[in-house]
Amino acid sequence: MLRRTFSLLFLILLLASCEYFSSSSSVSKSNLEISKTIIDFTKVDVYPIFSDCENFAENDNQKECFQATLTRKVGALLGEADIKVKKAVNDTAWIDILVDNSGRASLVNVNSTTDIDEQIPDFEQILEQSIGHLPSMKPAVKRGIFVKSQYRMAVGVKTI
Repeated sequence: MLRRTFSLLFLILLLASCEYFSSSSSVSKSNLEISKTIIDFTKVDVYPIFSDCENFAENDNQKECFQATLTRKVGALLGEADIKVKKAVNDTAWIDILVDNSGRASLVNVNSTTDIDEQIPDFEQILEQSIGHLPSMKPAVKRGIFVKSQYRMAVGVKTI
């Protein structure tokens, strides 16, 4: 009789524990579903938009328009700067531009060569002023939220 009672209790505990593992398994499956949603924070859903680019509907066209407009406007602003050099320069500098979540652009970093640094000592300040004079734009959007975004751009420095 004791053996039957012990066997019955063991069977009940076994069945109860199977139910416990079963519900735990469904919880882990739902956690797996959540963890499959990976957000790539290095990319944005919508690029920053200058007022010139608002008519472009597709994201690729907006990106191209943003890049072309940024290049054109920075080039025009740099062309207005009065830069004097002693020796001709033909080199490339790389700049990092941050567009904040309110649509204002700022210079983050300048990677220039020693030749540019020697011939144009205030090159970074000229770039900062030029980027600071860019018109405000609509910021980048990620999952429906305005976000900061950073872009790298080549600046060709060629003097005569």
